[in-house]
Amino acid sequence: MKSVFNFVVLLFTCLLIAGCATSDRQLRKLESAYQAHLGEYAAELKSGEITKAEHDKKVTQLNARYGRRRAMMERDIYGSGIKSPSRRSTIGRGGRRY
Repeated sequence: MKSVFNFVVLLFTCLLIAGCATSDRQLRKLESAYQAHLGEYAAELKSGEITKAEHDKKVTQLNARYGRRRAMMERDIYGSGIKSPSRRSTIGRGGRRY
């Protein structure tokens, strides 16, 4: 019975490690794509294909997209994390305190 339990624990641990490795690989792939885009935008700016204002606009959009995608991926991988505390009721405490 103990050997069966040990086998199940070992199997679960292996699956957990494999899942984490896959998740990390996805995050690394996202990061490398982000870095590649930044490099492209920098090269376009250096060669004069785009202006500084266009470069800044593209980088701002890229940062927003990357941030959202990374947050979604981390939420999928690691869960939603600690829930923020709900607002306390002010009933019975004399209203707001300043």
